[in-house]
Amino acid sequence: MNKIKFDKLKAFLNKDIGKARINSNILSLFLKQLSLLIDSSVSLYDSLMIIIDQRLDKKLNKALVNVSLALKKGDEAYVAFKKEEKAFGPIVTAFVKSGDASGNLSKILDELSTYMTEESKNKNQISEALIYPIILLIVTIGVVITILTKVMPTFIEVFEENARSLPIATKILLNISDFFNKNGLLILLIIFIFVFTIILLRRKDKYRNKIDESLFKIIFFKKFRLLNIEYQISSLLYILKKGDVDIVESIDIIKNSFKNQYLKQILTNVEESLKLGNNLSRSLDKENVFTKLFIAMIKVGEDSGDMTKSLKKASNYYANEYIYRLKRISRLAEPFLILFMALVVGFVVFSIAIPMFDSVNAINF
Repeated sequence: MNKIKFDKLKAFLNKDIGKARINSNILSLFLKQLSLLIDSSVSLYDSLMIIIDQRLDKKLNKALVNVSLALKKGDEAYVAFKKEEKAFGPIVTAFVKSGDASGNLSKILDELSTYMTEESKNKNQISEALIYPIILLIVTIGVVITILTKVMPTFIEVFEENARSLPIATKILLNISDFFNKNGLLILLIIFIFVFTIILLRRKDKYRNKIDESLFKIIFFKKFRLLNIEYQISSLLYILKKGDVDIVESIDIIKNSFKNQYLKQILTNVEESLKLGNNLSRSLDKENVFTKLFIAMIKVGEDSGDMTKSLKKASNYYANEYIYRLKRISRLAEPFLILFMALVVGFVVFSIAIPMFDSVNAINF
């Protein structure tokens, strides 16, 4: 009995805690190494065994062991990777399938590795651009909450003892403080219920599409989100086109790399339009979602007969434009948040100081 309990405890302690997905940097390195080995005429199974022996990452090794066992049993590469889709993500398994079918697995994996490395760099740049404004915003909110819930109640007692008429600014601040002190928990509860309800509804297909559409169409975020989406589509389409993957299958693979159901439906419509014989630029244009520039760049590639070159240019443009715009917003937000914080603190100091000075003057005279 004790041995069974000990084995269970040992299994629990050895269990991975956190996300099942492999870190993107580790995944990029794995894909690069796998591409090099396959390109050197090493079989997929032997390539995986070589990478397993390197012990790059615990989660990666666990997934690769399962993939190699599936290959040994006779499963196809795609089927073997599909079994570990939670670890690799849908995009890797889909690219393995298309690369294996087209005979360009090495080339596709190499390009996918490069894409993931660039994607990781872009995310780091975005984090660097947003970190300071986010810290400022959190500090500002923290200062306001502290003043309203901790500082103001102390002064309320002082002002109530003093029968003198208070300035309008002080009355406003006292009313705000009183409101948050009385209803703070209720406000937090309403926010929690709202977020929890959205999460629950999003699990149901009939609501999920509507919620995702609403999130997609939020005016402030739409332009930035669309830039990122067009970057992802052009980048992934470039990789697949370079690997000689059929355009319909390419759109199907890209569609499944997105989580937003509304966007998936748009790409499903594009896929159906392609099956009817329409070209890609026409199919994208019919959805009235993508920018005219994006569609024009696709059309240039179709007309010139060199889609890969056009897609590469589009990918580079949208990556740079997305980062540039986010950094610009970040630079504009910093002075605004500092000014907002100064105004809030200044208003509070003014609202407290004026009646305090009046009280001191009343005592002296």
